Amino acid sequence: MSWVVAAPALVSALLAVLAPGLIATAPLRMGAVARVAVASLASVCCAGVAAAVFGAFGAPFHVVQALAVALVGLAASLLVRRAHPDLVVTGAAIPPRALAAVWALAAAIVGVVAFAGVPDPSRISQTYDNVFHLSAVAAILDGFSASPLTLRSLIETGATGIAYYPSAWHALVVMTVQGSGVPIPVAFNAAWLAVQALVWLPGVAWLAQVVLPGRSTGTVALVALPLGAAFGAFPYALLSWGTIYPTGLAHALLPAAVALSVLAVRGVALARPGKRGRAVVLAALSGCLSVGALAVAHPRVLPTWALIGIPFVAWVLGGAFARARRRGGRARRRAVIVLVAGVVGGVALSAAALAIAILRFGLLDEPIESRLSGPQAQAVQGIWEGIAQVLTLQAMTGEGGAVTTVAPFLAFLVVVGAGVALRTRRTRWLVVAFVLVVALFVLAAGSDGVIAKLATGVWYKDRFRLAAALPVVAVPLATLGALALARRALPAERAIRTGGSRRALPRLAAPLALAVAVVSAAGLTLTGTTSAIAAVFAMPDERAQWEVVSQKQIDFMDHEVAEEVPASERVLGDPWDGSALTQLYAGREPVFPHVNGQWDPLRQTLAWGLMDIDSDPAVCRALDALRVRYVLYNPHEFGGGDPAGNHFPGPHAAVEAGLFTEVATDGESTLYRIDRCGPLPAE
Repeated sequence: MSWVVAAPALVSALLAVLAPGLIATAPLRMGAVARVAVASLASVCCAGVAAAVFGAFGAPFHVVQALAVALVGLAASLLVRRAHPDLVVTGAAIPPRALAAVWALAAAIVGVVAFAGVPDPSRISQTYDNVFHLSAVAAILDGFSASPLTLRSLIETGATGIAYYPSAWHALVVMTVQGSGVPIPVAFNAAWLAVQALVWLPGVAWLAQVVLPGRSTGTVALVALPLGAAFGAFPYALLSWGTIYPTGLAHALLPAAVALSVLAVRGVALARPGKRGRAVVLAALSGCLSVGALAVAHPRVLPTWALIGIPFVAWVLGGAFARARRRGGRARRRAVIVLVAGVVGGVALSAAALAIAILRFGLLDEPIESRLSGPQAQAVQGIWEGIAQVLTLQAMTGEGGAVTTVAPFLAFLVVVGAGVALRTRRTRWLVVAFVLVVALFVLAAGSDGVIAKLATGVWYKDRFRLAAALPVVAVPLATLGALALARRALPAERAIRTGGSRRALPRLAAPLALAVAVVSAAGLTLTGTTSAIAAVFAMPDERAQWEVVSQKQIDFMDHEVAEEVPASERVLGDPWDGSALTQLYAGREPVFPHVNGQWDPLRQTLAWGLMDIDSDPAVCRALDALRVRYVLYNPHEFGGGDPAGNHFPGPHAAVEAGLFTEVATDGESTLYRIDRCGPLPAE
């Protein structure tokens, strides 16, 4: 399949990402970039709420449900408009053609860097996490609940009650499939592109508009859009490392969530005493939208949202306290009381968080030194190497310890922007936020000590997750740097006298940003990012070894497995050999839809004791209860197998003992029928 043929899927994905949010926020007055950014937050919330609410009643997820929730959002927006008739969110007169051209070019850059090495949109990321994500979407399309409150029960089959797993990504992909009819793998790639084009790029451009006050918001957007495509740490690294699609969606939402929060806090701080109550309510609604979207996308990004936002909140509160002190009297006493209460509250919250970490998650059950030692958490370089990577904007590719070449022009824009931000009181907090993220990334990538693990544990000490937060702050800084350089290049005094700077600045700054983005993207493409993504999307024609599946294996599932196994039965196999994807490629539910899980006793019996089918009656009882009479076998384990050892020895031992009847084979994959338990009992 060519990428051109995938156009309907891309259109469907764009609508899935945008349509519910546009409906929900239609009454609000916003600039074009702000409208799309806020709509993406609202769309994700609509999908998550719809999945949870309708899933609670047992209804299979459908795009219509998200649109129904959007109508509720529409009613809420009407109430907001009525309560705040003068509210305008980042309005800006941007020439539509210029905006469309720059936006399209930025999206094209993302597409080329990400998929220039992937020749077919039906290819999958052959990685550990993606086995679950593909299985989850296939299960949802077959009627499994898309609710984030229960999605984890797909791999925690013995769970009762809440089994939370963020399902927004899966819901967006399901909506893409329902709207276009394309296969799930094509929908994955289309949805990823749509998220970058309509969530990440407008989100980071809107954030730059919000945090760089006193500048033309239109010009800021035209500069920030291409710069959003220029950083290797995001969106590209999370496509090659993981691949952790839900985390990628949450990071794409992060700039819009931060921007909305900044506006909310600023609105409360600037509100007149008589209107402060309404401002607080509006801020609370904004917070619910931001937190809700991130929670259903991936709640592990909420600490990053707080990390970036805390310096701004501290700056606002510090300014308010200073003003109250200067006024003296009752205002000063009230400020001191609020400060003391805030400190006490912060200490209490920290103590509560520590208690939960100790009592609920067993923080002290084993030495901290022995925790967070997996591949994603291990230090791979020195502290100074990490600092040098940030200063030169070398990006981790996800392929071993390889990093891309330096991005000198982009790095120069960030450094210049940071210098300008430090000189302006209203933007200093941006530099503080950037330094905080840099410090955590450097610790995660460069140290396995106790301090590093405590500081970065909430991010799993995953250097890629922390690196992905760097562009959220770096893009506004680079935008500020580009604007500063463009102003420097203008004949300032004459331009101001004639009013020419308003016209000349965007004509100089936007092409500068676009040129830097193209050069940076070329560096990413030629020095590791594109090839790293291509490597995880590689599809061998036959005999997969390190990959999950080969094309020959997919064809076997699509034809033989789909034809031989009745639709009402499950397929048994070792999920490490690709059999976890039978629902994706054959439409037949696997017994084990992921390589890792907390399985119920019936599945445990088959995983460990299938070879005892003749001596242990519990095996046949488990096969009957799970409605299994077929075993799919392909003798390989992707990625070298489970580092913790094989947890599915039963199918291997039973097949090698010749206990089952061969039904079909292509010389690589074999489908066996289980005859030793007789026919399945009637349902």
